[in-house]
Amino acid sequence: MTGANPQLPTGNSSIIGGITQNFAFHASPEKFITAQLRSLGESGSDLIRDRRTIRAKILNRDVAVVSSYEGIQQVLHGGRDDNEVQFEAAPAYEDFMAPFYPTPNLLLAPSASHATLRADWEDKTKDLPESCSSLLQRLLNEHLMSMTRNGKVDVYESMKTLAWKVLLGVFLGLSSDDADFVTIQKLQEDLLRGQFSLFPVNMSLGIWLSPRKRGVDARKKLQQIILARLLGNRTACPFSCAGGIDIQTIADHTLLFTSSLAVKGLASLLTAFFLNLYLFKPETENSLADRLTSMTQEAARIRLLSILQETERLSPPIVGVMRQATKQTIIRSSNSDADTLIPKGWDVWLYFFGGGRDPRKYKNHDHFEPDRYLVESAASPLSFGAGPKTCLGKDFARHVALHFAETCIVDRIRVTGRIEAQGVQAWLGWRSEAETSLEDWATDLKQLPTQHPTKSIFVEVKLG
Repeated sequence: MTGANPQLPTGNSSIIGGITQNFAFHASPEKFITAQLRSLGESGSDLIRDRRTIRAKILNRDVAVVSSYEGIQQVLHGGRDDNEVQFEAAPAYEDFMAPFYPTPNLLLAPSASHATLRADWEDKTKDLPESCSSLLQRLLNEHLMSMTRNGKVDVYESMKTLAWKVLLGVFLGLSSDDADFVTIQKLQEDLLRGQFSLFPVNMSLGIWLSPRKRGVDARKKLQQIILARLLGNRTACPFSCAGGIDIQTIADHTLLFTSSLAVKGLASLLTAFFLNLYLFKPETENSLADRLTSMTQEAARIRLLSILQETERLSPPIVGVMRQATKQTIIRSSNSDADTLIPKGWDVWLYFFGGGRDPRKYKNHDHFEPDRYLVESAASPLSFGAGPKTCLGKDFARHVALHFAETCIVDRIRVTGRIEAQGVQAWLGWRSEAETSLEDWATDLKQLPTQHPTKSIFVEVKLG
């Protein structure tokens, strides 16, 4: 930070340019952000290195895209000034989330009421890993056996199947052969397509429904199905028998917990973690998983957690979150650059993928180092957010990932396969950003709504 006056973010926010930016950001946030900075000429490379905040016009909204670690942390902690919250989630998500998830909910609750609501849900979920341990172990064992029987396995699709089984099993007591399982799965997919439609128009023309209208209709049906199931079987959901929160609120949040977005986020994390454990072999033919088999259970668990955190740092399931400035404010610079001015009413999009690779925060910022969180005090990954609205599902998602990895290691599974796509190698941190073209990022990696390889990565899984 210098004595210079705060500056608006660098970039173009014209209406005409915004039309192009809508498509470009949706296609590949990484390509969009880097290309915007490179367009500034000779200074572009410095701005990329510094993870500079850029300005854009997306969906006709003025947007500041923040991709520095410290800038993201400032916004996630509310940017409080004299105890006044300067950044709120609810207005930023008004068009994207509010029509699809019943309020009040943890995602959209304003800061004034969020703390109480979150405290209630933290109390409800604190015992979740232990209470679902036997169910989770059975689901993991069954899925692992299916992977060994199916010949070539598409890793991401397999992890998505597992994620559906885990979330619908844990939160609604459903198995994959239940009729409601398939119905909920389809409706949740319709809801997600409506939520992330490039053209957010709620329209019905006879037999044709816009994706947004179809998504809103899916939400209404899901509310009915989930509430009916919880009323008919109070033990189906781990929260429905507890006091303190009414059954309708539990049903509405269960819609969130079993959303296609949550499923794909968990599948993304499992995919990157699995690929790192079994296909990362920089100097030896032995995978990270192979090396863990010779360790004690406690030592293996500690190293697994480090590998998982490094996976989260480089390959966060969701590329970021949004906030809106409630007043004109600034994001303070951590170096000699001028602070960034954010006008009231602007959206602030926090790009976790960039923050996790901030060279001012991490040595070898774009390299996968499995022991990073063992040998140094590395900054925490941003994959589940930070501050008062840290993702409530963080501990559960990590529990599932670690439990799955431990099951694979105990069963001594062997995995054969290769990753040829350079964009995927870069996503995992096996290839540096300097060696990766923007086209490789855009072609090989899908980033919205969650991150995963564009093309299938097939592996063969066998029992040891």
